[in-house]
Amino acid sequence: MSTLTYKCPSCGAPLVYEGRSQEMTCGSCGNTFDPEVISAVNEIEIESSRPDDMYWEMRDREFSTEEKQATQAYSCSSCGAQLYTEETTVATACAFCGSPSVIPAQFTDETRPEKLIPFKIEKAQAEQMFRDYFKTRKLIPNLFLKSSNQIDEIRKLYAPYWLFNCEADANMTYRGTTVSSHRSGQYMIRTTRHFLIHRAGTLNFQNLPVDASERLDNKISESIEPYNNQEAIAFIPQALSGAQANRADVEPEVCMSRANERVRSSTDAAFRSTVMGYATVVTQNSSIKVNKGSSAPVLYPLWLITTKKEGKTYTFAINGQTGELTCDIPWSKSKFFGRALSLAAMVSATGAAAIYALSAMGVLK
Repeated sequence: MSTLTYKCPSCGAPLVYEGRSQEMTCGSCGNTFDPEVISAVNEIEIESSRPDDMYWEMRDREFSTEEKQATQAYSCSSCGAQLYTEETTVATACAFCGSPSVIPAQFTDETRPEKLIPFKIEKAQAEQMFRDYFKTRKLIPNLFLKSSNQIDEIRKLYAPYWLFNCEADANMTYRGTTVSSHRSGQYMIRTTRHFLIHRAGTLNFQNLPVDASERLDNKISESIEPYNNQEAIAFIPQALSGAQANRADVEPEVCMSRANERVRSSTDAAFRSTVMGYATVVTQNSSIKVNKGSSAPVLYPLWLITTKKEGKTYTFAINGQTGELTCDIPWSKSKFFGRALSLAAMVSATGAAAIYALSAMGVLK
């Protein structure tokens, strides 16, 4: 099996898919091409090429069963180097010549994406966002305020997601109370009324995303949502050129539990918002039935940036479409409490000064 590297028909340099124009762009000569044209050119070249029959009898190293299950071997179509990837990798770059390589054979029938959202945030923008982050955060540890905040690695990654669609039929009952009071003679009478409140209806959920990669933390993926699915395009392998990508390695049945959590929390919030005018409201019963449930595999763009400090690796994730950013850098407790104490001292000093001024004016005696 071999990878697919899309080459410029003019100069032969590798082509990269440009999300904004939805065309294949050559970084060497600057020409742009329609993906269908490049696909047609590739098919012609494959049909007209004849591989050399030069077989060498070589002794191969024996891989363990675990290694065979975890890795796949492919040949770079640019330089011929052997590429070893995880079984879920569908787009990468050759470690020898740097050519972007797409491995469409890694997709299964179930995990082949239906749609893909192209990148809008370019590499230079992602790097600038990383640098700007440290300028606006006052409570991060001093370790990150130094000029040595260097990017250890930056990856342009298409992450796999399952998109869930469903209708949620819900029946909710709540216990509510109202409180009123009035005076009767020398007594104040307080009256509490109890109500049984019922709500029922149907909510329609479309394109509910759930991260389908074991390697990507759900906290990170959900922190950079939402994505605008109206800008998604039909999946074509050419769109992966110049980026890294993995196929879904978590089954939709497993992701379904997380989708159900989001459906339940959204339904609870929507129905609870209709119960107003009560002093207290407590949910008594909740029943949600999902109808017409379906899922579809998609690829979403994100930048993953890592930086190392004192032997630890910290990760920045940037939504490749909207620029939403999240990271796992902790906040400094010492700075937080220091600022809180300074603010308290400032308030106390201001109060003392005000009392002294009022006393001097004779207002306070």
